[in-house]
Amino acid sequence: MKFFLLILKNLRRNKLRTTLTALAVAVMVTICTEMMTILFWVHQHVHTQACQSKLLVSERWVAPSCIPARYLALLTHQEGVEDWTLWNLYTGYLDASRQNSRKGFGLATRPDNLIAMHIGLEKLDPAAVLALQREKTGAIVSADLMEQMSWKVGQQFTVLSSSHPGKDLRFKIVGVLPPGEYVRNFFFREDYYEEGTGNKETITCVWLRLRDAETAQRVAGRIQEQFQHNQPELKVETESAGVARFVSREQALLSILKWVVAILVIDMAIVLSNSISVATRERKGEMAVLKVLGFEPLAILVLVVGEAMLIGAVSGLIGAALAWLCSALAVSGLLPSSSATRIFLSFPIQVQMIFWGALMGAFVGFAGSIVPAWNARKVRVSDVFAKIA
Repeated sequence: MKFFLLILKNLRRNKLRTTLTALAVAVMVTICTEMMTILFWVHQHVHTQACQSKLLVSERWVAPSCIPARYLALLTHQEGVEDWTLWNLYTGYLDASRQNSRKGFGLATRPDNLIAMHIGLEKLDPAAVLALQREKTGAIVSADLMEQMSWKVGQQFTVLSSSHPGKDLRFKIVGVLPPGEYVRNFFFREDYYEEGTGNKETITCVWLRLRDAETAQRVAGRIQEQFQHNQPELKVETESAGVARFVSREQALLSILKWVVAILVIDMAIVLSNSISVATRERKGEMAVLKVLGFEPLAILVLVVGEAMLIGAVSGLIGAALAWLCSALAVSGLLPSSSATRIFLSFPIQVQMIFWGALMGAFVGFAGSIVPAWNARKVRVSDVFAKIA
């Protein structure tokens, strides 16, 4: 407690320097938080969730993919296929403003194996799936869309379609997707899609689940060989390869992000180290007095490190909270649509990042204060008082 009071006293005495240092660290943590969110998302989907025994079948040369529906039976009856589902993409605006921030992306699919065939839906309430099976116009909506539009389960909404002009569909919300999964998406029934759009001829893509990775590779080769002379030609890849392909397009950007995060952490440590070094030099007399009063060198070291960690933790907390607030405002549509807000929409920051921001700030404070603290503990009482005399 005595150390904590001394730290607060020192911070009050150096208000301007402390404020400027904290502001610099907070700004850097704000930027760092969004970048870390992007890198975490990539790692989670490529290395953790993606599966080697699930195949994604799509059209090879056209995006968005458009597979003839007649291919479906041939694909799903391949030897080794244990389960399958399909996607039909249906996009549109969620209100009359037709702003990009109010856009939703519907995935028409089979409701009976929704959880089994989709990564990230393990925590989805099975009652929502049962409700979707009962309700033809039902939709299970992502948590961020529910928050942005202030929707509740049981409420109805209309999508003003951009992918199927003139085919606006009305849905009833029967469940909510787990937070952080399928951002800005909603799942609904394939039969309702066919009925509402009149499209029974094409499919966006097909998912096949195989026994194991070896079987998946064998089936993938067989499908590509079987359809290589058909029009349209098909592309078959594992789920993990599909995610990795998406990520590889932005690999240069991701590499830059990693370097930027590292540079920001180093910059924060330098800023804090410089500030603490100046403060330590200015307070040599105070350090000498503390030694005369019986404070051990280790206690002085802890005092300096504690001050830096407190500044870093508070700055990190404020910076991460600011990043989360900007993300929440962008998701809710309260920020004007721009390239910056689109990043927040694609990679929304979770509230737990506030804790990690504070932890990052405290770590940077610790790393940046080691050298100044070590110098402070070596202050010699005789040298300081000789100069005063």
